Amino acid sequence: MATPPRFGIVDMGSNAIRFLIAEVGDGRRVNVIESHRTPVRLGRVVFETGRLPDTAIAATVDAFRSFRARCERVGVAHTRAIATSAMRDANNRHMLSDRVFDACGIEIEVISGTQEAYLLKLGIETRVDLQQGRSMLVDVGGGSVEVVIVDQGNVVSADSYRLGALRMLAALAEAETSGESFTDLMHRHLHSLERRIADRFNRAPIDRYCAVGGNIETLTDLVAKRVGRKRQPAVDGKDVDSIDLKAAIEEVENLATLTVEQRMATHGLRPDRADTIVAAGIVYTRLGQIANTPHIVVPRAGIKDGLLAEVVGGHLRSFQAEDHLDVVLAACRAMGQRFRFEAEHAETVLHLARRIFDQTTDLHGLDSRARALLAAAALLHDVGIAVNNDGHHKHTQYLIQASDLVGLNGEERHLVALIARYHRKAPPSRDHAEFAALRRRDRSVVERLAAILRLADALDRQHASIVRDVTVTIHDDEIQLHPTLNDHSESRLFLEARAIAQKGALFARLFDRTVKLVTP
Repeated sequence: MATPPRFGIVDMGSNAIRFLIAEVGDGRRVNVIESHRTPVRLGRVVFETGRLPDTAIAATVDAFRSFRARCERVGVAHTRAIATSAMRDANNRHMLSDRVFDACGIEIEVISGTQEAYLLKLGIETRVDLQQGRSMLVDVGGGSVEVVIVDQGNVVSADSYRLGALRMLAALAEAETSGESFTDLMHRHLHSLERRIADRFNRAPIDRYCAVGGNIETLTDLVAKRVGRKRQPAVDGKDVDSIDLKAAIEEVENLATLTVEQRMATHGLRPDRADTIVAAGIVYTRLGQIANTPHIVVPRAGIKDGLLAEVVGGHLRSFQAEDHLDVVLAACRAMGQRFRFEAEHAETVLHLARRIFDQTTDLHGLDSRARALLAAAALLHDVGIAVNNDGHHKHTQYLIQASDLVGLNGEERHLVALIARYHRKAPPSRDHAEFAALRRRDRSVVERLAAILRLADALDRQHASIVRDVTVTIHDDEIQLHPTLNDHSESRLFLEARAIAQKGALFARLFDRTVKLVTP
């Protein structure tokens, strides 16, 4: 009998590293074999100094080495590791990533706040049906707070705020000497959060507030001991925990009157829980008040569960983007129509981009999955104009990341967003945080596909579909683009030639060949 496929998952948070091994059993049921939490606190020093300390790096490498050994013992076929706020903020994060890779061959993917928010949605969906009504999903981590609004199963906004519990402890530690209590300082600090997200709730009421994370789970357990465990059986037909918002506020206020040592002694809390629970609790309960929800649903699932669902889902589908290309492009066209995109220009750029891709495979060496990502980016590269024409490439990136595109998982959608973002203006750069945070191979994919997309967009510089096809010839020091014009066009392609000269610079740098438009 064949051994079920097994997967290793790592979630590197600011407060701890979580390791998980799972297998896909009969009926595609996912069974967790091992789950470990290692209290390596990456965040506290990073939020104060911007650097990961040597001790934290060494402890992380040791934890990963141990996890790799466990994976090998049980026959794990595939591992995926993500890191969040602390690693995003650490200017020496590459040192840690390189040391982990050298020690055990696991590559750490530093994800953006938007990616984190989407994994949060995937994780909660493993326990709660989000297809009905309007839901607010919240994860208060050590470094950031993820807030996702889901309407009828579709993400309508996904935001990440630098208001995590460890970050707030570091930021408010000195201010507390002013005579104000930590609780008062926290509430005052959260006014900025209230202003930023209140309009989300003014548009439509929140029907369901789901909160995840170790601190809200601990608060739930403490409230259960004090007032008796309450359930939310009416939520989606599943038996998930739920606590009354007023009871949660009261519990946080009680904890705030205790020192960290007293919280540990009275409630048996771990040190790394006792110091963050009040800060996190204030954020959770304040968000509940802003959203005007009487209860907090606590599904006890989070980002690591979303990551597992994404990895396992990819395995079960044996996902190849090209196989799902019609589904992906249909979703992109539907999104484009929502934002009133210029459909004819988008379709022209799509065709030209695929033609250039297919004729330059000897240079870029990319596969069909990359071709599908390029196609999606080509269709959506200008949707940001719906927000503002100035800087629309950046608006495009945000809109793609904040949209649920069927056929693309969160990682693929993020790559599409970056490829589309780089269709104009500055090329990909390690100075751009979200590009720098990509894995090495993904940075290469984004650069190469963005270079092709720039050429395709330049060939339709007038947005008039004058160029209906292109033939590429490759020489030792030059590639030539031979356009085929529409039957009735007499254009000399002056604007296109100028655009190619400008936008072809990235292609020239990557492939050591200048780009020349050979006009008819």
